[in-house]
Amino acid sequence: MTPNTDNIQSLFITRYRHPLRAVLLFRIIDPAAARGFLRDWAGSVNGGLAPPGSYTDTGGGSLEPVYHFAFNWPGTALLLATRNGAGDGLDPEEVGTNLESFFTKPENAPHSRSVTVSLDMLDANAPEHWWEGNADPSAFHIAMICYFADDTQKTDELARIRAAAATAGLVEWQFQSFEDNALSGHVPDQGILHFGFRDGVSKIDIDWEDTGAAGKTNFRELLLGYPSDSYKISPTNPGPWQDFVRDGTYLNLSWLYQDVAAFNAYLHEQRAAAEPHSGAADPEEWLAAKMMGRWRNGSAMALHPNTMPQPWDPSDRFGYADDDEGLKTPLFSHIRVCNPRDQGLTHANSVRFPNGPPRLIRRGFSYGPPLEGTQDDGLDRGLIGLFACARINEQFYSVVRWIQKTSFSDQFDAIRRGRKRQDMMFGFRGKRNAETTTHIPVEAAGTPALKLPLKDFIRYKGLAVFFVPSLKTLNYLAG
Repeated sequence: MTPNTDNIQSLFITRYRHPLRAVLLFRIIDPAAARGFLRDWAGSVNGGLAPPGSYTDTGGGSLEPVYHFAFNWPGTALLLATRNGAGDGLDPEEVGTNLESFFTKPENAPHSRSVTVSLDMLDANAPEHWWEGNADPSAFHIAMICYFADDTQKTDELARIRAAAATAGLVEWQFQSFEDNALSGHVPDQGILHFGFRDGVSKIDIDWEDTGAAGKTNFRELLLGYPSDSYKISPTNPGPWQDFVRDGTYLNLSWLYQDVAAFNAYLHEQRAAAEPHSGAADPEEWLAAKMMGRWRNGSAMALHPNTMPQPWDPSDRFGYADDDEGLKTPLFSHIRVCNPRDQGLTHANSVRFPNGPPRLIRRGFSYGPPLEGTQDDGLDRGLIGLFACARINEQFYSVVRWIQKTSFSDQFDAIRRGRKRQDMMFGFRGKRNAETTTHIPVEAAGTPALKLPLKDFIRYKGLAVFFVPSLKTLNYLAG
């Protein structure tokens, strides 16, 4: 069985061009009224690879607003409680029991002690500091993900959504640090994020037909409801629970603060150390590229190890099998840690990931004003990340753990304390026993790798997990 892409919410299988984005979080008070709200809006949710009126310009030259929905398990359970299951082949009680069982497993719940410790969400990154310290993520029953063409459309549509939500008795969690009181932001010009790097370069080519073609990613990395011998994705047994989740996915919502001033200051402080190795490139740009694995314009160092090409090279066809020492792309650069591609894994990880390193479908947007220079202006800025996958612990949490401790590959054994190092961009330097220096090999024969002390450049301000249903299941929940 292969997916019916028209039944999949388009959010994670296509890319929208809308420059303005927002995530609204609601708590359900009256399930029946909440279902009425969903009925009014579910019809405007896009499905398929090429949804009409959302990806391309409409006749008037502007983009229509786009909406998508996700739910946590308490919210889903509330909506299921008002269903009798008659005539649709689904048993709300069975579905609710299975969904609750999944989301309350210690390895899946982001606030559980086992998860926060394994992900190193401690101290400044601890859950008690998330969501501005005044929100209960267990009551994020509904996440409404919105795409807008311009400020006028955003203002009008947010007012319309909020009026409808109030009528349905939904309580919105609002965040005062955002102008819209919602997790809102934008896709910056040319996709250049706060740290100065072009985003959205790496795109996953999903194998919807299950051909196993080289270079394609199996759709089971994203979708639920299609277990196979090589992808034993829960639920593995046919029945109402599997039917309910089919063509759905899990959404990991991450709120990340980016300390741009600290990053810029770091590059400036280390300029002199980088200069003897940077060749014709600006030393700060060279160091930033080595830490990310891409030049700031998005070109991969694997393809352009010495200078940033102009114009930029969008090619994503590269690997690391010919770069064991990390001479072109350092082993601890961000893109190599998060997606080691053809770099070998440890035996344990090869068994755990027989189909290759875990893949995530990434969406998201920047928030807050840009900042240049090394002086912090005290304003909040960063990234709202939306990461979709079929296995929360095995995919999303694994990548987050790898960022904090690079022990997933035998390749690291060639470097002193290689399995105790971190992602050079996103690691938490306060992690116990971590090796918090760079390791950037240089070309000059006999010259040791560049080792510089690393600092913290990001901080988690929120993490929550949701279920993104198929269109069929969304309409079922809406009644």
